[in-house]
Amino acid sequence: MAITTTSLLSAPVQQTFSMRLLSVPTPYFIHKIPATVKRLPRNGGRTLRMRRPIALQPAMVPLGNSGVTPPGQTLQAIDIDATPSLYGTYVMVNEQVTLQDQDPVLNWGAARLGVSLRQTEDQLVRDCLAGTAAFVNCTAGANADNPTQLTLQDIQAVYTALVSANAYMIMDHIDGTLKFNSSPVRDAFFAMASSDLIPDLEAVGGFQPKAQYSFPTDALKSEWGATNNVRWLISSIGSAIANASANGNTVYNSFITGMDAYCTVLQDGYSAQFIYLPAQFSGPLALNISMGYKFMEVPRIQQDTWLINLRSTLNLG
Repeated sequence: MAITTTSLLSAPVQQTFSMRLLSVPTPYFIHKIPATVKRLPRNGGRTLRMRRPIALQPAMVPLGNSGVTPPGQTLQAIDIDATPSLYGTYVMVNEQVTLQDQDPVLNWGAARLGVSLRQTEDQLVRDCLAGTAAFVNCTAGANADNPTQLTLQDIQAVYTALVSANAYMIMDHIDGTLKFNSSPVRDAFFAMASSDLIPDLEAVGGFQPKAQYSFPTDALKSEWGATNNVRWLISSIGSAIANASANGNTVYNSFITGMDAYCTVLQDGYSAQFIYLPAQFSGPLALNISMGYKFMEVPRIQQDTWLINLRSTLNLG
């Protein structure tokens, strides 16, 4: 006896295509948040030169009544140059795909290019910060590695050094309020770190998750919490160096920064361009559509003493 089963149904009957795309894993882009944005003007050459005057010494000796003019001081400055580079990528789609596919390929392709652009910018800044000469290894932890895991003592040493270097804090304090299990938040520097550090960060003495801020709506989306005068931004693309510790474990870079420590220089009129070329531009037979982006940018550290890389390993015990 012949039996009709579902295996005989045509493909369109067996499947329903969801019109909503699944979410794509997208990291938080944290490394440009504390950066100062500067622009190289159009038709202004290839390099932006930034100048920092050197502070004059205080005049601590009384002039007296001799009428003799004391020695003066010489005005000096340090120049820092930044030359933007060009970056970009693209995708090509055959015209028959857009002609026959029910999925809006060009729409979601454009969205993915936008995320790729922002992630490129963020990782360029991250890698620039990893090259700073100012770094401190955690030493107060108990995991018997070098560096050790994060501790409050190590974090305090870093923000003490930043204050001693006259680095200004970025975030103003958050006032206290009469809310259960909440507390005010101090003026703070920003720290940018890998999401792998979350367990160690939460184990730091006095760690305050952003849910316990008196006004948690004042926190950033990527913010995880605060340790005294440092507020922590977390991302899955935070900086890490494999097999770099004394015991061969991954070393995690936590960039703790004050105001104006580093910048990102954009080429004016070229900060980000989305380029769409219909099939007519692809050749004699007009077979392919292309979409892409390009931009000119360069990150630059402006003051090493206002940015410290706190290096740590995980507490695997």
